[in-house]
Amino acid sequence: MLKRINFMTLFIVVILVYTTTHVSEEACGNFPLFMIKNWGIPDIGFGQWLFHNIALFLPTILIGLLIYSLDYEKYLPFGVGISIWGIINFFEHTFYTVKNVNVCPGFFSSILFLLLGVIVFIKLKQIGRLNLQTIFLSVTCSIFYWAIPIFLIFTLSDPITRIFH
Repeated sequence: MLKRINFMTLFIVVILVYTTTHVSEEACGNFPLFMIKNWGIPDIGFGQWLFHNIALFLPTILIGLLIYSLDYEKYLPFGVGISIWGIINFFEHTFYTVKNVNVCPGFFSSILFLLLGVIVFIKLKQIGRLNLQTIFLSVTCSIFYWAIPIFLIFTLSDPITRIFH
């Protein structure tokens, strides 16, 4: 069954899980309050947090998907990076669930990121692309998928904060 699922489908499913299930679970668990308590981020409200997710994180990941779609072989790490981004998200939620001895908002849906990532790695193994080069480039892409939105959040914090306060 795994052989019939292509990488593009898996990467799109990661994005769909993020935009529907994961953001919804975080919203229901009041993730902005979690951010204030765990990261010391002051004055972030629900609207601003949602804006960051939808206007900064999502487009960054979608750009990675677009680059991957230009050449599935040559740009495979841009797609795999999306899955690794999800796996990192899982480990982040797991860390805070253990640290706080309380389920972190987003933990359950982040398990889906891990499962999808495992499938991606199985498929990479099947096609002979599970190697250091692919992993290194994919991890690099996933770091950019985190770093670019965070850089934009800090760079644009004043105008974005004025919109929501």
